[in-house]
Parts: sequence; structure tokens; C-alpha cells
Amino acid sequence: MRLAASFMTSRQRGAATLVVVMMLFLVMALLAAYANRNLMFEQRMASGYTRGSLSQEVAEGGIEWTLAQLNGPAIDTACKPQSAGGQRFVDRYLSVDPTDRSYKLVQTYNRVTADCTRDLVNEGWACRCPAIPTRTRPAAMGGATLTPSFGIQFVLKTTRSGTFQVKSVACTDSVVDNCAISSSSAINRSQGQLAVSTFTATIALVSAVRNPPAAPLIVKGNVDMTGTGLGLHNTDPRSAGSLLAIGGDWSGLNEARMQSVPGTAPELARIKGDQTLSTKTADDVFKMFMGAAPSRYEQHPSLRTVTCSGDCAGTLEEAYAAGKRILWVNGPLIIRSDKTLGSVSDPVLVIATDVTIEGPFQLNGMLVARGDLSWSNDSGLTSLVTGIVLVGGRMQTTGSMDISYQQAVADQLRNRMGSYVRVPGGWIDND
Repeated sequence: MRLAASFMTSRQRGAATLVVVMMLFLVMALLAAYANRNLMFEQRMASGYTRGSLSQEVAEGGIEWTLAQLNGPAIDTACKPQSAGGQRFVDRYLSVDPTDRSYKLVQTYNRVTADCTRDLVNEGWACRCPAIPTRTRPAAMGGATLTPSFGIQFVLKTTRSGTFQVKSVACTDSVVDNCAISSSSAINRSQGQLAVSTFTATIALVSAVRNPPAAPLIVKGNVDMTGTGLGLHNTDPRSAGSLLAIGGDWSGLNEARMQSVPGTAPELARIKGDQTLSTKTADDVFKMFMGAAPSRYEQHPSLRTVTCSGDCAGTLEEAYAAGKRILWVNGPLIIRSDKTLGSVSDPVLVIATDVTIEGPFQLNGMLVARGDLSWSNDSGLTSLVTGIVLVGGRMQTTGSMDISYQQAVADQLRNRMGSYVRVPGGWIDND
């Protein structure tokens, strides 16, 4: 009996120990589950911070990308430079009124004008700049890998005249449309663990020519004309028919080739010995009209440097076809070809040191010679600049050539051509 009782007591003690051990295992399991829950929560928070930081960086990068495109040459639908047949980014998506610098936006899709997705294979960005209104929802990229994207929106109603806003919407999904900012999509973004950031910057134009001359020809030094003579034409009443302002003297002026507003006195249309020109250096004259000294002006974001030897007309023509509108020629510029560069509605600005033109070359826009200008044409064909010529040295002409002032060209140079920059203090982080 004693053995049976002892055996029963041992079994009871073993069962109690088992219950205690199981309770301990349960408590440990609960503690482990709680610790794991905290770990998963912290991992989710870290992942959220990572995605949020990534989307913010991408949104800021989208603004810089847009500025580069606004100041860039002609592009194709993949936002890549195109040597011919392309269209500039700013011309594709914004309509700029050259008379008052007001902006109009072309049609967009889902409020997005252009978009880019991170290209993990080529370690870059795959961008789309579709012709309007052909933009469609982009295809997904990257698979399970975190692949960010951004889309660009233009906001034209601003409190500052002559400016507009660029809004960059960044998403941690490869399809930026999945992060469209609206209340209906907030749940979808949360379920998909998508981070979205927006960055808005106010953009303004720095004019290609801040103070365009109100005359077809401005020369710091003397003007010597031989042969048929230089023809100057300005029938625009807003500029009072001004034809010529020089710091020196002229010789060989052909009165028959001067065309001004009827009733304008010759001494008012043609000014020589202008002390505002003669007493200044060539760089000062350049700065007076262009808005910056040559060393600073050369830093214009949209300016493109052209290098050529011999006849440069073909190189200038290729640059214009590629959407480049402010052309800076290193060294002297020589033109001997029968070419026509630019148009009144889309002019070109050419800047060089000394300039030599031989033959029937035609330019629509503005020609700036920081040094001397030599212009000859005995071909019997038209040699013409429709716009403005600015000379920082002296000018010599032989044969027949004309400069015809157009207010439309001056408006283009001041209100449509130039470089786009951020307005200081004009940014908003909408994160």
C-alpha cells in the first residue's frame, strides 16, 4: 500500500511540474511574440522612413530634371536630345506669349505632363515626354524591386507675374499614376505601402536679351560703308523709327536706303557720337543690352557653345535644327554660305568676338559682335538680318546688305528666349 501511495504521489508531482513548465513555455511564447511584434513594427517604421526619404529625394530630383529640360535643346518622346526634327521641352508643353510673358498649358493626362521611372538595368532614368495629348499610363518596371518614379505638373496661376510653378510628384512605385494625390487613392497607397512626396518650385525666365535695342543697329565705334550701302529699316512706331546709334562717326551713309517712320527727323532716327556708347568699354556695351557681362552671360543655362573653323554657317544651322537658340561662338565667326537661320516667330541669338559675313547670308534674330563686324555682299542676292545687330567695336560694310528691325523679334528675345531658373524662396515641400 505504501508503494502504491508513493507512486501516486510521484505521478501527481510530475503532472504539476508539467503544468508549470507548459505555463512557462506559454509565457515565453507570448514574450517572444510580443518582441517579434515590436520588431516587425520597427521594421515597418524603418521601411516607411526609407520609402518616404526616397520619394522626397526623387521629388526634388524631378524639379532639377525639369529645369534641365526647360533649358535644353530639342528632344524626342523619350526626352533625349534630337539633332533634327525634335521639339524643345518648353515649346512642347508651354505656350508663351512673347508680348507679355504669360503662359498657357497644353493638355495633360491625369494632370501629369511628363514622367520618369528609375531604370535599374541601365542605372539611369527611363523618361517619357509624349506629344500632347498622347500621354498614357506608363507600364510597370522593376518587378519586386523598389523602383521609384516621378511625374511633372505645371501650375500657371501664381502670385508673381511672369512666373509659373513646377510640381514634382514622386512615388515609390514605378507607375507614378498609382500615387495620384486624391482621397480615393489614399487607401490604395497605404495598402500597397507606397510613399508619395511632392515638391513645388516657382520658375522664372532670365531673358536672353534683357534690354533689346529699339533700333536695327547699335555700334560702339565707327561705321564705314562702301558700295551700294547698308540699308536700315524700322517702321515700328513704338521705337519711334530709330535706325542707328553709334559711339563714333559714319561714312558712306546712303540716305536712299534709310527707311523710318514717316515724319521722323533724320537726326532723331540716326545718332552718332553717342557718349553712352563711346565712353564705355565693349563689355559695358554688351552688359547694357544683354543684362550681364560676357563672363557672366556665358553661364546662361540655355546657352550652347559652338566651335567651328572656316565657314560656320552649316554648324549654326545644325545647332538651330537641334533646338539651340542662344549660340556662343568661341573665337571669330566667319560666314560665307547662302543660309537662312531662324525665323521671326522663333529667332536665334548668335554671339561671337569678331564677325565676318561674306555673301547672301540671312538671319532672323540678333547678331552680337563683341569686337568688330565686317560685312560684304557683291552677289546680287539678299543679305539680311531681320532683327537687331549689336557691335562692340567698329563696323565695315561693302556692297549691299540690310537690317530690318522687327518688334516681334525683340519681344521674343526678351520674353520668350532665355534660361529658366528657380525663384529664390519660391519652393514648397508638400511632404
